[in-house]
Amino acid sequence: MQGDVSDVLVKKTPNIPGMLLLMGGKVWAGLVFLSVAVIYGETRPAFEVASVKRIRDYSPIATMSGDISHGRLTLNNAHVKQLIAVAYEIQGVRIEGGPGWLDTDQFQIAARAQDPETTDMQVRVMLQSLLADRFQLRIHRETKLLSSYTLRTAAGGAKLEHAQEDGTDRCDRTLEGGRFGLVCRHIQIVTLTNALAIMLRGPVVDQTGLTGDYDFTLSWESDDPYSGVPDAMEKFGLKLEMKKAPTEVIVIDSVERPSDN
Repeated sequence: MQGDVSDVLVKKTPNIPGMLLLMGGKVWAGLVFLSVAVIYGETRPAFEVASVKRIRDYSPIATMSGDISHGRLTLNNAHVKQLIAVAYEIQGVRIEGGPGWLDTDQFQIAARAQDPETTDMQVRVMLQSLLADRFQLRIHRETKLLSSYTLRTAAGGAKLEHAQEDGTDRCDRTLEGGRFGLVCRHIQIVTLTNALAIMLRGPVVDQTGLTGDYDFTLSWESDDPYSGVPDAMEKFGLKLEMKKAPTEVIVIDSVERPSDN
C-alpha cells in the first residue's frame, strides 16, 4: 500500500506565543537569536548545524518518522515531498510537480537551531531554508478548483474524548479480521485532517473549530479500505463532505538531489 498516515505526522511541541519580527537577520521573540542564511537573495532563518543523508537501501514500506522539539529536527525515511509537507505545513496531496525521485528517494535529516528555545514554527522556516539551500528547491503557489473534503461537526456536536495524558500525536492505520481502523492518540484536529487526506487521496479542510488533544479509534468493514471512513467518522459526531473548492497548492519549479554530509 503506497503511503501511510504517518507520512506527514511529526511530533509537535507548543509554539511560544508572541509576534515575531525579522530584522537584520535576527528574530526577536523573547530575545531568541537565530542563525541566518541568504537564499536566492533573501535572508532567512537557518539551522546552526544540519545533516542530510540519502538512504541508499530504498524500502517502499518504510514510513517517515520524526520529531521537532527544543530547536531540534530529526526526520527519518523521508521523501522530499514529505519534507516539503512538514516545512510548509501543507498536506502532501497539495504538492504538485517535480521529478519521480521525489517520491522514491528517502533521506535522513538531523538539524539543530542555535537556540534551544526556537519554536516549532521557526524550525519549519529553517527547514524551508535547508530545502532551498541543499536541494535547490524552488516553488510557487497556485489556487486551483479541486475536489476536496470538508470536516465539520454534526448537528449534535462532536463526541471526542480529550486525551488523558501527554504524548506524541499520531494516527496509525490498522487491519484486523477484515476490519479497517484508524487509531489516533493525543492528536489535534490538524493531525486527523492530514491522516484523512492521505487515506482519501484528496485535500481535507478542517471546519470543526475544535481545539485540544484527543484520543479515538475509528473502525469499519468494507471491501475498500477508504470508503467506510465517512460513516465511521459520524460515530464521533464528525462529518466529511466532498465538494469542489478553491484550494491552494504548492508547485515545484525545480529541485536537485543533494550531496551527503
